[in-house]
Amino acid sequence: MKEKIEEIFREVMELDEDMELNDDMNSDNMEEWDSLASMSLVMKLENAFGVKYEFEDILQMDSLSAVKKITLGKVQ
Repeated sequence: MKEKIEEIFREVMELDEDMELNDDMNSDNMEEWDSLASMSLVMKLENAFGVKYEFEDILQMDSLSAVKKITLGKVQ
């Protein structure tokens, strides 16, 4: 499950396959992570996992770690 989240994250942020992901990645330390990328990430995750994020969830999804935690909480 985490691997699929990372795959979608990598696709949305247009990161190379060989780039190492870490849970501390966030909108402050990644220029690729802007508001458009955030919404694209949310939509792709909703479609992939059949979940629906609340507005509060989206606001909290400010790091890769938070994206994983919130998504896994909705799926399980």
